[in-house]
Amino acid sequence: MIEINKAYPSDFKIIEKLAKEILHEVYDPIIPAEHTDYFLTEFQSENAIRNQIENENFSYFLLNFDNKNVGYLGIQKMNKKLILSKLYILRSFRGLKIGKTALEYVNGFATDNGIEKIELIVNQHNQNTIDIYLKHGFKIVESIINSFPNGHSVEDYKMEKILIAE
Repeated sequence: MIEINKAYPSDFKIIEKLAKEILHEVYDPIIPAEHTDYFLTEFQSENAIRNQIENENFSYFLLNFDNKNVGYLGIQKMNKKLILSKLYILRSFRGLKIGKTALEYVNGFATDNGIEKIELIVNQHNQNTIDIYLKHGFKIVESIINSFPNGHSVEDYKMEKILIAE
């Protein structure tokens, strides 16, 4: 059974721990591990998550499969646009429709909140994830280079899914 539960401050450490495991397994094959560490500290630490929720209009959710936290979801509401900022699932739980359920949840959240489009950024070398987003109605709209203060840069795609005609 798949459940999606809103994350509260007591859950932020759980998300941080999940992020450390998942992001290294996803990104270390395509970017330097030290950049993954930087990303974890700056964007997925307990303090970073708290700041995003308190100051940047983020919401986080734990993805639960058979009463086990197996991933998480982070979204940012910006007027009529929703940023799908994070969707990560432990490798051993992929292929169980958890991601599909999470994307359906995001669509429902967007519809319930009058959102016109959902946007996300995905690494160009993360083809499996790109394919999943394409399958669920997202389109690649731009190729971008994201540069970070630690001197590292990554090649990403901006993808979007239009929910209401603009």
